[in-house]
Amino acid sequence: MREQFFNQPSFIPPFEDYTFLESKHVGFTGHKGVLGSIISKRLQKQNIMATPYGSDITDPESLHRWFNKYSFDYFFHFAAIVPVAEVRDDPLKAYEVNAIGTYYICREIIKAQTSCWLFIASTSHIYKNQSVGSINPLNENSVKEPVTVYGMTKLLAEQISIPILELYKIPYCIGRIFSFTSVTQKEPYLVPTLRRKIEAVPKNGIMNIVNPDCIRDIVDAETVIDCVFHLACNYFKGIINIGSGEGRRIIDIARHIARLTNKKLHFQGINEKNPDSLVADVELLKKVLREWKQK
Repeated sequence: MREQFFNQPSFIPPFEDYTFLESKHVGFTGHKGVLGSIISKRLQKQNIMATPYGSDITDPESLHRWFNKYSFDYFFHFAAIVPVAEVRDDPLKAYEVNAIGTYYICREIIKAQTSCWLFIASTSHIYKNQSVGSINPLNENSVKEPVTVYGMTKLLAEQISIPILELYKIPYCIGRIFSFTSVTQKEPYLVPTLRRKIEAVPKNGIMNIVNPDCIRDIVDAETVIDCVFHLACNYFKGIINIGSGEGRRIIDIARHIARLTNKKLHFQGINEKNPDSLVADVELLKKVLREWKQK
């Protein structure tokens, strides 16, 4: 039984049939991160042959030696620098890992793994945030105008990767992942930060929320990986949003967490900026999943 903070969206079935990976070899990066660790555990549980890359993806010689040892059928690229403070403190490193590191992965796939299906984890932060007053779900063709350095690095990763992957006809999927959380996720991410603050407030106390009216599309990390495996199973090629298609205000996310912990609190907050929204248009994802069900 999964331990999840948010219910599985009804249109995303849990992924359970791994027979398409039998006798296949899977490679992946980011095995220490939340998403990569879930991939690792699931593949191990299913006795799928899987090999994580555990070194620096910005070291091209190390990557080259490693890729030359194996022949992959599927490859999942999750490694990235994500936390806002870490990216802000060393933006050059963030660009190297998130953009140049992704290029190096693509280069090795092109050189030695041309029949390998490649998944690259991107993010909703490449899109232009919308004002709450004019909410329209963001589709794959929406304006790309990141407001954070992290978003800029991930957009650059796409801009570097897509042309060369297309040129060499590599089957690839870029998943633009909206907000997610997990019981294993740690601060400074939103949900673990809210959990700590909720635990620190006395029962029936008042908790202040920063930017309470900002809206995010958030799912559990297990749900994200369900989507990734559905896409791999379908051999989906192209760019696709991964999210729930529903928005939640930050203050409502905090209330949800408090209910899960059976703690009664009073919530209030001040918007330090104009409230914005990042909600996925998931029509393409729904179409892919419908087709999977019909098979």
